Amino acid sequence: MSARQIRRRAFLLGGLGIAGMSAANLVKLSEPRSSVSSSATSGGGGLESSRSSLPGSASARPTLRLGWSPWADAEVVSLIAQSVIQQAYDVNVERVLADIGIQYASLARGDLDLMLMAWLPLTHRDYFRRVRERVVDFGSMYSGRLGWVVPEYVPASELSSIPDLRDPSLAARFENRVQGIDPGSGLNQASALALKTYVLKDLELVSSSSAAMTAVLDQAIRQQRWVIVTSWTPHWMFARYQLRFLQDPERVFGGIEWIHALGRPQLDLEMQDIAGFLTRFHLPDQEMSDLLLQANDRTAEAAVEDYIASHQARVRYWITGEIAST
Repeated sequence: MSARQIRRRAFLLGGLGIAGMSAANLVKLSEPRSSVSSSATSGGGGLESSRSSLPGSASARPTLRLGWSPWADAEVVSLIAQSVIQQAYDVNVERVLADIGIQYASLARGDLDLMLMAWLPLTHRDYFRRVRERVVDFGSMYSGRLGWVVPEYVPASELSSIPDLRDPSLAARFENRVQGIDPGSGLNQASALALKTYVLKDLELVSSSSAAMTAVLDQAIRQQRWVIVTSWTPHWMFARYQLRFLQDPERVFGGIEWIHALGRPQLDLEMQDIAGFLTRFHLPDQEMSDLLLQANDRTAEAAVEDYIASHQARVRYWITGEIAST
């Protein structure tokens, strides 16, 4: 794929950020690269046998700075990309933890080289609009969705859609609560908008964190209590529990989203082999859910290492574009 074709994949999109962090935790990406805290583990064995046939390997190439946010899918995807790029192309990758809004701005300035968490076309619309002429869009890696989630044992005949919760007696079955995540997150902001849009006067949005949200869900399921949580796919909880999204007829949360890889200006021209990898980097949804469950049960590093080792044909396609013969 040519650089021009890659650039054409960028298009006008729309939305809110999924999650935020406190200002104290944000990485100062305007500082020199050497002063920014990061993670640069190699991880993920199993690529060594392919290296001799790979394009563009050169140990003297500059370190790539890869932005990521503290979301389960962002962690595993960034670890996969780090491992593949380091082992296949002999390029060091420095993972930089930063708020999603800072990642967009830093990418456009060239302070970051990559980010793998662009939720498009709706969720990150506002961020993307500001930088779309100054970044390279390498296309989508997997799909996602935001919204309100309930356990399957909550009968769909009684609750199938968010506006059903206007019924005070139904809202009371959930203790008049919707369990949210980070107070500054786009998902919480969209949830607050849903309360207003659907005139849900008997419900309160409870802000907390992603970890607290899953803990509340787990406890409620163990006790077979009715619970509403704000969540998204891909997420390991969908592999562990039987859950469903509530219908959102006003599309406050949008629909199916695609998570894109973005690069800084000129990255596609300066590192065409890595650009090729990024355009081919795709994870099937079910495999992504299973990978996230493994990461939650063990560690993200161990889950990624096992995934790479057991999906060598797919990894080789990502790297070389070669499709394995059957």
